[in-house]
Amino acid sequence: MRLGLALRAFWQAMFDREVAERVALALDGVDLASSSSAKSVPAAVEQAPAKPVRQAPTQSDAIALLGALQRDGRLVDLIHENLDQYGDDQVGAAARPCLKQCRQTLDRLLAIKPLVDAENGGVIPVEADASSARLRWVGEASGASQGKVVHGGWVATQVQLPAWSGGPEDAMVIAPTQVEAP
Repeated sequence: MRLGLALRAFWQAMFDREVAERVALALDGVDLASSSSAKSVPAAVEQAPAKPVRQAPTQSDAIALLGALQRDGRLVDLIHENLDQYGDDQVGAAARPCLKQCRQTLDRLLAIKPLVDAENGGVIPVEADASSARLRWVGEASGASQGKVVHGGWVATQVQLPAWSGGPEDAMVIAPTQVEAP
């Protein structure tokens, strides 16, 4: 397909000056959609060619959040630890501070709140057109206008993930390797 397009562009540019100018602008990265008409294209040729816009490297929000949970609570360390070698009391003792720190981190970054103001077992009204992202029936619903809360759900009321300024090669790093002098 690209070969056919290239040949077509070549032949049309060869015999039509306007097409040649538009091809040149497109190759230089000039946005042709912003031009009001094909007649205005030749005037744009006289302008300096647009410099390519360089995007700053980005890191996935998921990696940023996981990195914060690892840094503050060592969550990834706990999850990847071989827990079979420890008793339940040891696992619980290790998990408690990790979970406490992770909760503080989530509250700070996402301000997590209950989705509904009702205790488990409480009855709440259910709109017929309720969003499936906000409400999920467990078992048979049969068009009921009320439902018993099995789990209240959670909602983030903000997203304030840490800013990241690394290079593209580091975008997937969750936590750096820590070293000390021997």
